[in-house]
Amino acid sequence: MSSGFAALHRRLRRSLAAAALAALSASASAQQADVAAGRALFVKRCAVCHGVNADGQSNLARLLDPKPANLLISTLSADARNRIVRKGGAAVGRSSVMPIWEAELAEADLVNVIAYVASIAPTSTGSAK
Repeated sequence: MSSGFAALHRRLRRSLAAAALAALSASASAQQADVAAGRALFVKRCAVCHGVNADGQSNLARLLDPKPANLLISTLSADARNRIVRKGGAAVGRSSVMPIWEAELAEADLVNVIAYVASIAPTSTGSAK
């Protein structure tokens, strides 16, 4: 390669790398979860069963069998948590009372509520079916 062509090639590679990095950054920011919005949605939609403190203690929980999960001690993996919230309890061999939230919530809301639950859970190690 001539030195002029090689220099142009290097600049082009750097420009493409910078553009790719900028695109990835923008995408990550757009998909970044809003934990505060997730908590607000949790209180509105999930606390009726899981309790406002996410401890599985609510007025309705006393009537349910099986009882709602205490999310403060749940050690499910991020993948398992994601599947349960999106697909409902029955889809993963858990309680059929747990709704299929992907049928009712927008994607951003799902991401936010899952992020909130992850933020209050201990280190995740377990899995759902």
